[in-house]
Amino acid sequence: MKKQSIVSLALLTSLFFCNFSFAGGNTLNKSEGPWETFNMNLGVFFSAIDSGVGVGVNNVGIDVDLEEALGLDSSTTAFRIDTFWRFTDNKRHRFDLSWFDIKRDSTKVLEKKIEIGDHEFTAGTTLESTLDFKIFKGSYTYSFFQDDRFDLGVSLGLFVIPIEYDLKSSTGQQQEADTITAPLPVIGLKGDFAITPKLFLKTYIDLFYLEFDDYKGSIINSHIALEYNVFRNVGFGVGFDHMEVDVEAHKDTDVPGVNFNGNIAFLYTGVMIYTKIYF
Repeated sequence: MKKQSIVSLALLTSLFFCNFSFAGGNTLNKSEGPWETFNMNLGVFFSAIDSGVGVGVNNVGIDVDLEEALGLDSSTTAFRIDTFWRFTDNKRHRFDLSWFDIKRDSTKVLEKKIEIGDHEFTAGTTLESTLDFKIFKGSYTYSFFQDDRFDLGVSLGLFVIPIEYDLKSSTGQQQEADTITAPLPVIGLKGDFAITPKLFLKTYIDLFYLEFDDYKGSIINSHIALEYNVFRNVGFGVGFDHMEVDVEAHKDTDVPGVNFNGNIAFLYTGVMIYTKIYF
């Protein structure tokens, strides 16, 4: 039901903006060049996930594949928003924001003992679990090369990844819940190519690695998409996204924003189908 609601919302949004576009005409102003001042992508993100979370002193906790241990789905569907704004007249400076939420839940009889925080769940326990990854990203990009075909830039950004988990036995006698936040700064490269005045190839890659005090973190995020501007202010696109995150930390670390003790590791690969609104 949740997946059907997400897909329905995306389709209704697409139809609304298509009607708006027809009312406003579909003639492109070629004198403005191919690069949009404002862009928002609203779409459905289909992802495959492999994740692990360890919480507790000296990384005692879940340190196994969560999909296998807790019976969580290894694939999911989410609503996703990506937007950017070129805020100078020469369109070389832009600010990007993106958000999506991957939430999964399951009920499973445990095949082996696991320890989470201060609780131990023994084999044979029926465990109800919820795991929610929210991914927020903000970045600034400067285009060091830009003409009517190519736009190449370097970026500085920040991923903030709140992770909420809630686990309880079916008897209600044992329960563990917490929220973990993993802030990860990144540097990146963006490259957009105008294949035709209406057809665009858009790519980027973000990277981060740091070892400091009791903290170690890394991230790789890559993206490629093909977009077609069907109408004056509306287009459609399909994109491929890949992310790997690995963070280990202790609460007494001096790294700002780190509020957990343990390790986080997850990988997702997904496809996004979206409506593009641009000006």
